[in-house]
Amino acid sequence: MPIDNATTSVARLQAFIDRCPFNRWMGMRALAATPDSVELSVAWKQDFVSHPGRQSTHGGILAGIVDAAADYAVALHVGEPVPTVDLRIDFHRTATPGDLRAEARVIHVGGTLATAEARIFSHDGKLVASGRGVYFTGALKANSEKAGVPAVTTEFI
Repeated sequence: MPIDNATTSVARLQAFIDRCPFNRWMGMRALAATPDSVELSVAWKQDFVSHPGRQSTHGGILAGIVDAAADYAVALHVGEPVPTVDLRIDFHRTATPGDLRAEARVIHVGGTLATAEARIFSHDGKLVASGRGVYFTGALKANSEKAGVPAVTTEFI
């Protein structure tokens, strides 16, 4: 019986998510995955609130979701999560109570850095935040070199 690559990718994505205590605390769940993209959900919780009167979700939560989704898109492409070098977030509207859904895709993977973008949608499908992350894939080369596989570079400048 052939392996269901979509199921395997979603299971692998969920395993990456579950390795991170912060993402587990947020309740992040893998919905879909390909070698270059991910879709995940986060069940809204009262702990996300930054302003009780408005019931708005803290921007740090949204930034964390953008970072995680973009990193995991890169991770499925390169084999494991990698460190964030730079992160840019745009907040488009207030995220109020309701589950959130994030989509991310790889833009470019180079020898040392990878770039991915992510978008977060509210429970009613409205775009609430988006962003782009740059991730250090040179760490993978350093690990390969330790395992006896020569690396082109292990330096990040």
